Amino acid sequence: MAHPLLAEQPDLATAINILDDWAAHQRQRWRQPGLAIGVVYDGELLWGAGYGWADIEKERPVTLDTRFRIASITKTFTATAILQLRDAGALRLDDAVSDHLSWFDLRYQDAPAITIRNLLTHSSGLPRDSSNPMWTECAAPDWDSFVADTQKRAPTRPPYAAFAYSNLGYSLLGGVIESVSGQSWADYLQEHVLDPLDMRETRPIPSADDPLLATGYTRERADGRRDALPFWLMKGFEASANFASSVNDLVKYAAFHLVSHESAVLSCYSLLDMHRIHFMGDGWEGGYGLGVGLYRMNDRVISGHGGGYPGYLTLFSLCRELKAGLIVLTNALGSDPHEVVSQAFKLLLPELAKLQEAAADAQPEWARYVGNYESEWARQKVVIRAGQLQVISLDWLDEAPTVLEPTDSPHTFRLKQRGQSNETLRFELDEAGAVIRMWERNEYSLRLRD
Repeated sequence: MAHPLLAEQPDLATAINILDDWAAHQRQRWRQPGLAIGVVYDGELLWGAGYGWADIEKERPVTLDTRFRIASITKTFTATAILQLRDAGALRLDDAVSDHLSWFDLRYQDAPAITIRNLLTHSSGLPRDSSNPMWTECAAPDWDSFVADTQKRAPTRPPYAAFAYSNLGYSLLGGVIESVSGQSWADYLQEHVLDPLDMRETRPIPSADDPLLATGYTRERADGRRDALPFWLMKGFEASANFASSVNDLVKYAAFHLVSHESAVLSCYSLLDMHRIHFMGDGWEGGYGLGVGLYRMNDRVISGHGGGYPGYLTLFSLCRELKAGLIVLTNALGSDPHEVVSQAFKLLLPELAKLQEAAADAQPEWARYVGNYESEWARQKVVIRAGQLQVISLDWLDEAPTVLEPTDSPHTFRLKQRGQSNETLRFELDEAGAVIRMWERNEYSLRLRD
């Protein structure tokens, strides 16, 4: 059933229609077995579709309930569990890993101890994967073998020296969760994350005989053939890449990540912390938060995580500013979920931004504040635009406007300004009710008369 918003917003509906046809066309061009897409807005599935086959031989179609191995999107769940334990006071992010895993004593020569924060942000200096060809032979070590192998490894650099993606590091976080909670990683995630979010169709430990699980396929061979890849589990590496889930269940997960208030899973503060950059990438074009990557698309910040598993490539992306999310799940190597997300956001984010602008409701009394203001430091202009009261710098026109958010105090607004504290702006009126000054924090500008 179509979301009611699409009937009310024809331009948004057209953008969705273009995306639908483009995705179907691209799947054929890529000769991709199966593809599922979900668009999330304001906590709900705005639109979703399945294309092609979950199993080619059985001609089982992809639906929004088809489960895919979501691979490293699992890391977002593991990070959520760690932050939840921090909220509960059970650990600190700057605890040494050895505080919780007594067997772990790896340390770069003369460097500080590796911390939980280092594991979360891929800044530990630890190797990426197992010392065995886990990804090419589709076989992972059990936990005891993982521990024995890890004890023989050595960090390649000191903590914080560089971002270096590490499945080994996130697998250690699974061990920390077990040590602190007294539960297995899978049981803890099920009870404390999945159950509170009503994610009944997500599996921390998938099953080979799951009738809803899509078959994973190889890259396309030279003769056009694709082979089914074997089912296997991550075992000792499970906290880094073991989950299976569907579009419909990941919609619930996206809804949790898009809120700005307390939830049954995380404090609002930990959620904000998760989705801010903790380690800046080369070129300053993006970075990594706590279990999520971040980058800019035009003026919007996108966060989330991709996943790659033998037979599956997936992507979970969010634009928290616009309360939007995209879920892309595929069941073959050689696909391009990033291209799907990129094109979908290009089509949809401008239309979703219009919805937020339309929702803004300018107040008639704001008209008295409109005009030019000057101090020795700056010339500014107050305007009403996109349903908001805004302050524009006439000295620095390329800067984003400051949005004035109403408060309960007369003529007083909260300053919504990038890179600044959440302080207030107040308009001072004379006895006749005319605005004479604009106080920003503790400084003022004089109102200029036309």
